[in-house]
Amino acid sequence: MSKFQLPALNTLIAFEAAARRQSIKYAADELNVTHAAVSRRIQKLERQVGRSLFEHQHRKTVLTADGEMFLRAVTTSFTHIERAFVELIGSRKPDRLVISADPDFAGLWLVPRLGEFYAVAPNTVVEIRTGKGIHSLRDAHIDCAIQYAEAGSELENGEMLFRSSLFPVCAPSLATRLPLRSPEDLKHHVLLHDRSYVEWQEYLRNCSLAIDVNVGWSAVFSETAHCLDAAARGQGVAMGDDFLGALHLSEGRLVRLFDSALYSRNAYYFITPKKGPRHATVTAFRNWLFQSIDRLRGDLHIRRRGSGRKASRR
Repeated sequence: MSKFQLPALNTLIAFEAAARRQSIKYAADELNVTHAAVSRRIQKLERQVGRSLFEHQHRKTVLTADGEMFLRAVTTSFTHIERAFVELIGSRKPDRLVISADPDFAGLWLVPRLGEFYAVAPNTVVEIRTGKGIHSLRDAHIDCAIQYAEAGSELENGEMLFRSSLFPVCAPSLATRLPLRSPEDLKHHVLLHDRSYVEWQEYLRNCSLAIDVNVGWSAVFSETAHCLDAAARGQGVAMGDDFLGALHLSEGRLVRLFDSALYSRNAYYFITPKKGPRHATVTAFRNWLFQSIDRLRGDLHIRRRGSGRKASRR
């Protein structure tokens, strides 16, 4: 008798595919088996563990908390097995991963952390193609995409990565040069805008007091990275956020002002092509990406709890 208490490999493969694709149908298409076959394998696995691993929602199948835990173990194990297999067969050709990414996400979040991904998938060459909009997936060479869309959008093969909390930020030197004790003090400063005046207008409306701030006395940037860079150089006060602005804040180039905040109307999504199987490098990247976001979200939760700051939802 084997010392390992393991389910059948085909049940693990079916579970991983259904969890990753959030669909029994897409998993069946990827594995080239019937819908019923995938369902039977998952049901067998759930009977073996004595727990529900999935719950069915409108148009998709999502993991339970137990399912999330089991998926992490399965994908980690599959990655180690694949890496050992490739090493044994003597492959030296690196995997190529082509990512279409929103320019702000690429510059402010992904590129600074690529070293962490290479530690997980060392035999990988990453190519990042920046561009806006999910139309980039029409390119047959794109393996996956990270794009910006309205929060709550139902994108085919899309999973929400994060939705940012927005709040004013500025350079530490600017915060001490002129008073910035409350939102009323913004009337003494230049406001920096990311694409439009909308976020500042919503933030000021969200404040409890009527504030006489000239929103139009400002500079407008087409990229978040440029807007935050201008703020870090002391050129004014920008609307920052807890994800794309995380490095600026943690490294002290920007400081958060006030306790008030609001949630962005938009969110970032991880998207894969509609057709064809997802190769192992995309799976490794997807898992690393979500785990990194979860770690950052946990760090932010601890930081907010320690400071007593709470974002106000709109």
